[in-house]
Amino acid sequence: MLALASQLLATLVSVAVVGWLPRPAAPQMRIDQAAQVLRGEIAAAPAGLRLQEQSVPPAGNGNHWLSLVAAQQLGLPISRVRLVWSSSAQVPDVHIVANYVLPGAGKVGKPPVVEDQLAALHLPPFELGVHRGDSRWQVVGIDHSDLAIWRRQALLAFLAGTMLLAPLAAWAAYRLGRPLRRLADASAEFDLRSMKPLPTNGPREVRMLAEAINTSRARLREQAEDLTRLLAAAAHDLRTPLTGLRIRAELAPPEPAKRMAADIERMNAMIQQVLDYARGELDPPSIQHLDLVILVDDCAHAAGLRGVKVQANLPDSLPWEADTLLLRRALDNLIDNAGRYAGSVELRIHCLDDVLLLEVADRGPGIPAEDRVRLLQPFQRGEASRSCTTGGAGLGLAIVANAARRHGGELLLLDREGGGLIARLVLRRMQRRDR
Repeated sequence: MLALASQLLATLVSVAVVGWLPRPAAPQMRIDQAAQVLRGEIAAAPAGLRLQEQSVPPAGNGNHWLSLVAAQQLGLPISRVRLVWSSSAQVPDVHIVANYVLPGAGKVGKPPVVEDQLAALHLPPFELGVHRGDSRWQVVGIDHSDLAIWRRQALLAFLAGTMLLAPLAAWAAYRLGRPLRRLADASAEFDLRSMKPLPTNGPREVRMLAEAINTSRARLREQAEDLTRLLAAAAHDLRTPLTGLRIRAELAPPEPAKRMAADIERMNAMIQQVLDYARGELDPPSIQHLDLVILVDDCAHAAGLRGVKVQANLPDSLPWEADTLLLRRALDNLIDNAGRYAGSVELRIHCLDDVLLLEVADRGPGIPAEDRVRLLQPFQRGEASRSCTTGGAGLGLAIVANAARRHGGELLLLDREGGGLIARLVLRRMQRRDR
C-alpha cells in the first residue's frame, strides 16, 4: 500500500506539472538587438538568438510600423526587410499618432522620432529577415522551442515529485529499517539454547518474519533435544553389553585379554563423553557458590595422577558462582586435551570485575585457525597432528564450549606466543538459583 500510494502521488505530481500548469512564456525579443545581429555587431548565441540563411523569406503576420522601424535600424529599404510573427503568435498592434505610440489608431505615415523607443520595446518572439540580393534571406529569430519548454516542465515535475516523495521514503525506510535492524541484531545471536524470543514489533511483514523465526527455532530446539536424549539413551544402554564384554575378556588368554580391555576402556571413555555432552545440553545449570581456586587445584591434582604435568599459577582464593560439575568437566577436558599433545599444561586465572578468564596453555602443535570454529561443534575431530593420537568421539571441546555458554561466556582457542595453544574459558558471574 505504501509503494502504491507513493507511485500514485508521483504520477499525479508529474501530470499536474507537465499537463495542467500553463506553458512558460517564451523569452521576448527587441528589434534593435535583432538588427545588431544582422549587422554583425553582436553574436546571436549569447543574446539567445539564432541566425540562419534560407532561400525564402520568413512567413507569418507583420506590423507596418514595426517593419518600418526594423528597416530604419538596418538602414535598408522596407522592400528588403521582413518582420513577421508566426501564425500562432499575437502580432503587436502598434500605430503612430502625433508622435505617440497608441494601440488601435489607424494613422499611417513615416515613423517619427519615437523609432528608437519602438526598437527597444520587448516584443513577443519574431523573425527578422533581410534580403541580401542573391536570392538568399538572412533571418534572425529566437533560439527557443517548445521542446525546451517541455523538457523544463518534465524536469520540474521530476524535482517536485522527488521533493514530495523524499520525506515519505525516508519515513518508510526508518519505520521498516529500525525493526529489521533489531531483528538482525537479535538473529546474529541466534542460539537454540536461548529461550528469549526475537522481538516481534514493527510492520506486519517484520512481525510475521520474527514469529516464523521464533517458531522455527522452537521446533529446531525440540528436535535437537530429542536427538540428544536419543543419543544419551543409546550411550547409556551400551554400557550393559560392555560390562559383559569386560567379564568375557577376563576369561580370555592374557595377551588378547589385554587388547580387549584396552578397546573396552576406549569405548567406555567415548560413551562417557557422549553422556557428559548430553547432560550438559539437557540439564539446566545448577549455580552454586564455590572457591574457584580449590576447584582448579583439584582438577590439576587429578590430572597429575593421570600423568599430566600441570603448572598452576593461582591466587589464594577466588569466590565465584558456577555449576561445579559443568566447570569440572570442562577443565578436565581442556587439561587432558593439552596433556595429550604437549605433555605439560599451564593453568592461569584472571578476574576482571564480573568476567573470569581461565586459561589452559600448552606448547603443543596448536590448532589451525581454519579448524577452530569447526572443532567446537560436537563429533568433530582434529586434523593433521591432532588426529593421530586422538581416539575420542570428538566431543571434548564441544563439552567445554557448552559449559562456557551455560555460564554466559565462550571458549576461545588462541595462538600462544612462542608456539602452542591457549584455550581461554570466558565465564561471566551468574546469579545463584535455589532449587
